[in-house]
Amino acid sequence: MRGFEFDQLKTFTTVAKAGSLSAAAALVHLSASTVSEQMRKLEMRAGVPLFVRSKQGVEPTPAGVRLLEHARRLVALNEAAYDELRSQAIKGELRVAITEYFRPNEVAGLLARLRECYPHLSLHVQAMKSVEIEQARSRGLIDLGVVMNLSAGPFRPIAGNAQWILRREPLYWVAAPALAEQLPDRLPLVLLPDDCMMHQAAVRLLKEKARSYELVHSASGVAGLQSMIVAGLGVGCLCASSIPEGLVRLGAKQRLPPLPEAVFSLTPPHPAEQETVAQAREVLSRQLLV
Repeated sequence: MRGFEFDQLKTFTTVAKAGSLSAAAALVHLSASTVSEQMRKLEMRAGVPLFVRSKQGVEPTPAGVRLLEHARRLVALNEAAYDELRSQAIKGELRVAITEYFRPNEVAGLLARLRECYPHLSLHVQAMKSVEIEQARSRGLIDLGVVMNLSAGPFRPIAGNAQWILRREPLYWVAAPALAEQLPDRLPLVLLPDDCMMHQAAVRLLKEKARSYELVHSASGVAGLQSMIVAGLGVGCLCASSIPEGLVRLGAKQRLPPLPEAVFSLTPPHPAEQETVAQAREVLSRQLLV
């Protein structure tokens, strides 16, 4: 038989998301040995390694990244077919705002899959800062938002919103290789403007550690921030999923303080929201997890 086993593909997407077989096992309610066996059979079927394994966990190989895109699409289509047959498919218009930090290299694909799975849903999507998303939601200017909070310090996930958490990601200090090799004592920083919580957290932690720094460049968005860091203009802070290939992660060796986790979540339900929005939140909570 040509093709892949669907259960193996679904587990594969969870392993890729969780970053380890044991963490994925808890999410799919299987034993670690069962998950390992499923991935072994999937790799045998694929004929190429799909993961690079290390003490830190697993990361998809280039072949794994290619298969992951197909697997995510198939999982999404499967759920959409289930919703449609149960008359739960989403229809109508939906205004969504997403923080730029949320999986910037993948979010376009996520939205494309959502459009494919729910063709009768008219999506209006914009990128905004998390605080702006929460303000827009409270004023009724958007229906749903994906916001980022930080797991430590004064920036914490909204109370009572745990069920709508989509993912947690480590944050890293990152720099271009040449700058990382000859990092000056006075740390050259590249950050978003000072109303960004990542900017505020980075500066606060450096001050607490009494680490000398200088803000050398300010980017208007995450894409600009990535470009500046890749160009070697300074050291920045990025979520794991937004780190461009080739950058070096910095830490204690460079006298930099550990950073908190980024916690991404959907804005919580509103008492008077429409049924379409409630349905969309349930769908997005599943689709954006893969």
